[in-house]
Amino acid sequence: MSIGVYWWRALLVLGALGLAWGSLVNGLAGYYADRVATGEGAMIDHALGWQPDQSATLFLKALRVLPDDPDRGVRLLEDAYRANPSDPRPLIALAARSLEDGDVERSEALIELAGRLAPVDPRVQLAAAAYWWQRERYDRMLTHWSTTLEADASQRKILFPDLLKIAESLEYRALLGSTAVSPPSWWTDYFRYVARTAVDTDTVRFLYALRRQSASEPPTPDERAVYVERLQKDGAIAEAYVIWLSGLNDTERRQLGLLYDGGFELPIEGRGFGWRLASNAHFSAEPVATRGSNGRAALRLRFRAFEGPFRHLSQPLFLDAGQYRLSGRVRVDSLASQGGVKWTVRCLLPDSKILGEGSRFLGSSDWREFDLYFEVPETCVYQQLTLVSGGTRAFEQKLDGTLWFDDLKVARAATLDAAARVDALMRDLAEPAQSSGNGQADAKESSE
Repeated sequence: MSIGVYWWRALLVLGALGLAWGSLVNGLAGYYADRVATGEGAMIDHALGWQPDQSATLFLKALRVLPDDPDRGVRLLEDAYRANPSDPRPLIALAARSLEDGDVERSEALIELAGRLAPVDPRVQLAAAAYWWQRERYDRMLTHWSTTLEADASQRKILFPDLLKIAESLEYRALLGSTAVSPPSWWTDYFRYVARTAVDTDTVRFLYALRRQSASEPPTPDERAVYVERLQKDGAIAEAYVIWLSGLNDTERRQLGLLYDGGFELPIEGRGFGWRLASNAHFSAEPVATRGSNGRAALRLRFRAFEGPFRHLSQPLFLDAGQYRLSGRVRVDSLASQGGVKWTVRCLLPDSKILGEGSRFLGSSDWREFDLYFEVPETCVYQQLTLVSGGTRAFEQKLDGTLWFDDLKVARAATLDAAARVDALMRDLAEPAQSSGNGQADAKESSE
C-alpha cells in the first residue's frame, strides 16, 4: 500500500476526530446554554468556557454585567452581535445603553437596525415600540405596533385596547390619521372592535371620518356595516340611514322604498336597513326562483320541526309619522302549525310598542294577497317589521313546512282600515299591563 493511501486515511481520521470534538463542544455548550436560558445564571461562565462565541449566552452575560460594569457589558453586547449578526437583541440593549449615555443618534440607528433584522418578530417589534414610547415618539411607536399586528394576530387582544385609548384621546387620536388613510390588514378588525367597545359614539365617528379621507382606499362594506350597526344601537337612526344609503350600488338602489327589497331580488346580507335573518338549525330562508313570482325570485322559508317563539326574519324601518299599509303576496306549501306566523310592525325608539299585526299564515294556499295597516306616532323614530309566531303557547309555536313571500311593499295610507283601528285601540287599552322593560330589550335585539 502506497504512502499516498496512508496519508489519505490519516486525513480522514483527523477529520473524523475534528468533527467528533466539534460535536462534543457544541453539545456541551448547548447543554449549558439551555440551563442558562432556564434561569441558571451560574451556568453562563460554564457555557462560555465550552464555546466563547455563543451569541445568546454572551447576550445574557452582558445583561448581568451591565448594571455594575457598563463598559464591559457594552463590549459583551458587541461580541454577542458579532457572533450572530442576525440576532437583534444585542442591538436593542445597545440602543438602550446608548440612549442612557446621551448618544441619541447612535441609539436610534441601532434600534432601526434591530427592527429591520426581525421585521416579522413581534417581540422585537414590541421592544422597538417601547423604545419609541420612552422617547415620546408615538408615531414611530404606532409603526412598530402595526408591524406587530400584521405579523402576529394574537397580539390584537393586547394592542387593540391601547389603540382604542389613543382613539378616545382628543390629544393623541390624530396619530391614527396616516394608518386610517392607508389601512393595514388588521384595521377592519380594529374598527369593528372600536365600534362595539368604545364608550362614546364620537370615537367611532372620528375613525370613520378618517377613513373617508382616503381617496384610494375608502371604507369597506364591512366597516360601513359595523358603523351603521353602532349608530343604530345608539339611536342615531337618521345618520345610520344616510351612511347605509351611501354604500348602496346601482342595483341595490333600485330596490329602495319604504321597505327595502320587498321583492327579494337580492341576497340577504343582514346589514343596515336590509333584511335580517337569525340562524337556526330548524329554519332557513333564501330568495329562490319559483312559479308565480314577480321578478327573478321570491323568499322561501322552510321550517323543519321548529319549536319555540319565532322572530327570525326582520327589517329595520325608518318611517316618518303617519299611517301606512304593508302589502304583499304569500304562498303556503303545507305549513303544519296550530299558530302559524304573522307580520308585526313594532316601534323600537324611544319606546317599544306594537304598531300593527297582520293575519296568520298556516295550512296550504296558492299565491294570494295580504295587507296590514299600521300607524307610526310622532314620537316613534325607529321601527321594525318582523315575521313572528302567530301563537303564544308552546304547542302553537311548532312549525313544519314551507311558505313563500313576494312583492312586499310599505306605502302611505289615507286612513287605517276598521280592523287596524280596533287592534290599535285594544293594544292601547292593554299597554298599561305590559312590562316597562320590554322597550330596551327590543331595541337592543334589533341592532344585533
